[in-house]
Amino acid sequence: MRGNPSSLAIALAVVISAGCAPQLDGPIDHQRAIDRDDGDRLAAQLAQLPGVVTASVVLHHAMRDPLGTTAASPAMVTAVIAVDDKADPAALRAATTRLAHATLPELPAGPLPIEINAVVHRPTVVKVGPFSVEQSSRAPLKATLALGLVAIAGLATTIALRARRHRLGNSAQ
Repeated sequence: MRGNPSSLAIALAVVISAGCAPQLDGPIDHQRAIDRDDGDRLAAQLAQLPGVVTASVVLHHAMRDPLGTTAASPAMVTAVIAVDDKADPAALRAATTRLAHATLPELPAGPLPIEINAVVHRPTVVKVGPFSVEQSSRAPLKATLALGLVAIAGLATTIALRARRHRLGNSAQ
């Protein structure tokens, strides 16, 4: 089964050109890119709130297929926020809800699926002299500083006694 060489070349050219054609994004791909960018921007805003360690947001704008017969898909947002143990979850939930409604005004009223998890322990820091340490390290640091002071005082006393003996020994001669 041999074909015409020119028709074989044309078929090969068509296959190669189809394989090299650029990928064109459709309306769904364009909407997904917008949703992803808006979700990233909202996550960046949430990450700036006090006590937030990381934030991740997935959102979808309300979208209706212009050629479809089904109802529009509703707007949706979901957020997962990792916070430290001193953060106020109620205030973070309220701020997240306000920011989400500002980003997606078409969101339905009511509670949003927002997951807030305390993942980082923020230590309580205290001052001990010129040092800032965790509160649990305060007593051991004070004991170490006291032992250091006793060692310095003992060395100073030893040096002073040796110097005095040396002076007394030289004056007797």
